Amino acid sequence: MGRYVARRLLQMIPVFIGTTLIIFLMVHVLPGDPIRAMWGDKAADPAQVASLRHEFGLDQPLWKQYIDYMADLFKGDFGKTFGGRPVSEEMGMAFPVTLRLAAVALTIEMIVGIGLGAWAGLRAGRAADTGVLIFTLIVISM
Repeated sequence: MGRYVARRLLQMIPVFIGTTLIIFLMVHVLPGDPIRAMWGDKAADPAQVASLRHEFGLDQPLWKQYIDYMADLFKGDFGKTFGGRPVSEEMGMAFPVTLRLAAVALTIEMIVGIGLGAWAGLRAGRAADTGVLIFTLIVISM
């Protein structure tokens, strides 16, 4: 059992690296320049743009940006928003709302899940049981 848990924990490492790499690359593939977007339709001063690109590390090669990003993540530094506020502060403000949303979703899930599970259990092997199974698989997939 211990070997199984250790193996599963070790499998989390490439999954974590792969997931962060995919998300990181997806953000960089998006069209537009986040620094220029700070000015909207107004013309931006090239010196300010260069200064902000350097401050956020966007003037570095992509591989260096990813290494720096991962190093900061492991230190617990999630960086700053383009508005200058720490991301951890933004996350802290959203956390209470996220907890309430999760509690409501869990309550609805328990009520609907237990209800449908009991209903399908009473009709085992019938069309209703299969329908609930298919509905559950679709909802889980979403």
